[in-house]
Amino acid sequence: MHELAIAQRLLETAQRALPQMDAQVAAVQIRLGALAGVSKEELEFGFGVVTSGTPFAGARLDIEEIPVIVYCPHCQKEQTLSEPEPLCCPVCGTPTPQVIQGKEVRLKALEVDDDVVGG
Repeated sequence: MHELAIAQRLLETAQRALPQMDAQVAAVQIRLGALAGVSKEELEFGFGVVTSGTPFAGARLDIEEIPVIVYCPHCQKEQTLSEPEPLCCPVCGTPTPQVIQGKEVRLKALEVDDDVVGG
């Protein structure tokens, strides 16, 4: 379950971004690429486990799923795939090994409960 390790890494990154450690985090927003190889449900579970006892305990993990965008060498432009596989241009069918977007897991934003910040 590598999602637990990914959740831990997200927590560490979010902790560095949190301006005040006494703030209560309401939500962590991330971007999850369709080719990231991460189970959304297992990541949500892992996030709940690793955030226990931290300012992130009880926070929602808002996951924005992002599509795969490839560069087609034949069409010479970026194309969005409706499905993550096969990696072929949806217009001309040419294999497109150059992935522009869709493999990432990125922290997007933190939502902090204003009523709790500063005690």
